[in-house]
Amino acid sequence: MGGLLIGIVAFAEVYSAIYDFAWSGNQGVLTLPSLLGLSSFVVAIGVAAMALVLFWLAAVAERRFRRY
Repeated sequence: MGGLLIGIVAFAEVYSAIYDFAWSGNQGVLTLPSLLGLSSFVVAIGVAAMALVLFWLAAVAERRFRRY
């Protein structure tokens, strides 16, 4: 329940900054590869690499901050 309230308050705080974006309308088909100007394969490899690095960092953090 707390997360819901925090999300509502956070959205209310940033809404004025993102108003134009939120009501900008249909932008057509936008994909990450088209926005980055890369092939789908390269983007997929990049996303997979980022996931592997983040899983590794999570494992390092678990070992470092382990409670005894």
